[in-house]
Amino acid sequence: MDRNSIATQARLMETKADLLRLLNQMKWDEMEREGMADRYHPFTSTNINYYCNPNHTALRYRIFKIPKRSGGSRVITAPRNKTFKLLLRYVNEIFKALYTPSPHAMGFTEGRSVVTNADLHRGQIYVFNIDLQDFFPSIHQARVWKRIQLDPLGLKRPIANILAGLCAMRVDLEDGNVQYVLPQGAPTSPILSNMICDTLDRRLAGLARRFGLNYSRYADDITFSSMHHVYQPDGAFRRELERIITGQGFVINQSKTRLQKRGARQEVTGIIVSDKLNVSQHYVRDLRNLLYIWERYGYDTACSRFYPKYQADKGHLKKGMPQMPNIIEGKLLYLKMVKGESDSVYLRLKAQFDRLTGQLRDTRNMTHSIAYLETTPLLEFEQKNHTLVEILHSTPQEQTDTDATPSHRYATFTLGGHKMLASVNKVLTAHEEQHKEALAISHCLSPEGQHFWLIHRQDKVTHRPAPPVDLDQLTQDLADLLSE
Repeated sequence: MDRNSIATQARLMETKADLLRLLNQMKWDEMEREGMADRYHPFTSTNINYYCNPNHTALRYRIFKIPKRSGGSRVITAPRNKTFKLLLRYVNEIFKALYTPSPHAMGFTEGRSVVTNADLHRGQIYVFNIDLQDFFPSIHQARVWKRIQLDPLGLKRPIANILAGLCAMRVDLEDGNVQYVLPQGAPTSPILSNMICDTLDRRLAGLARRFGLNYSRYADDITFSSMHHVYQPDGAFRRELERIITGQGFVINQSKTRLQKRGARQEVTGIIVSDKLNVSQHYVRDLRNLLYIWERYGYDTACSRFYPKYQADKGHLKKGMPQMPNIIEGKLLYLKMVKGESDSVYLRLKAQFDRLTGQLRDTRNMTHSIAYLETTPLLEFEQKNHTLVEILHSTPQEQTDTDATPSHRYATFTLGGHKMLASVNKVLTAHEEQHKEALAISHCLSPEGQHFWLIHRQDKVTHRPAPPVDLDQLTQDLADLLSE
């Protein structure tokens, strides 16, 4: 269904049956489009009744913490199962069909991003940032219920009852009270927060016009900028700002309030704003160092440097550790988005990355459509990476013949402090797996572009050995790069 069709049907909904019909139509259309119509199972009235009750928090959400860049941690509440996640995703599509965020909202809005947000404040003498404390938990279910009945959504009250319940969660406070709020991590919370902040945006934009300032909001991150100074702590602007934000049910996080002046680094939503937009030197340095290590010392050495830092930065990884080339590609795309496709730094790093990944597609490194990117004798791999490769059987083996091939095996090891899995070549016998001196490990690429590790006999692959690593030289090279 296209957005116009969704919006038309959504505005006509009056009962739970109408909502259920629209949700199932959206689900059917998507599955038919993806060739999975034979696996279609409709949402039921029982699903709606259960998931629209925010008291069912424990069975609807899993709760975990991720580290904040500024220190501390942020509590994330993510949908626990596929049915609930799909329901929220389709409800979110309904909201998107009915509502367009204010022109001042830069987050969670199609066609806007951290780059468009930062660009509004480029080249200013003063950049003033504030942060709203506990942003999503500050938005209560009752506000959502009321807001989605107003224009431009105009949903009927029975529908608002269901959707507000679906999109909220119960929080038990230390004083014994209970609140029903937006979960930080639900797919519907971002657009609902923009709806709730429409009045806030309108009033802060009016305040900005009154004082001759630029204004934008990216979720809970609010920015003003100007060529003149009006940001004195006890001045008229700050007093009115506090009054508006408090009046809208939010609290300023005073510890994150900062005034950035030209001459020092000015940053908006992680992007440096001066005469042109830029990323931090740290961001570019990390990319350059990683590509350098990959090119000079090999893939597994680069991984051993990459994984600990990535996991420390991200904290919780719900789908396991991603492949390093995919992360590098994403970082390069971000660099291109901020600095532009003709930027010399981006072009140089992109050329180096293309050269390295081009080697992955070199047919000279292919065996049965599998690319062997880098091969290391197993004992040398263990010593170089301070790890132990252990070959395990997925089920107890009953064979008595030591040369028999086990039905299924895999290997585990740590690389950069992260547990990794490797496949074991199926022709490797149980006897051979006991003799590591005759084995090797390869970083491989499947025909589908998936990276994986493979344990095999050393004589299976004779090309692209891993380059030797002089740890003293590696340390010195890193020091030289960091000093640039």
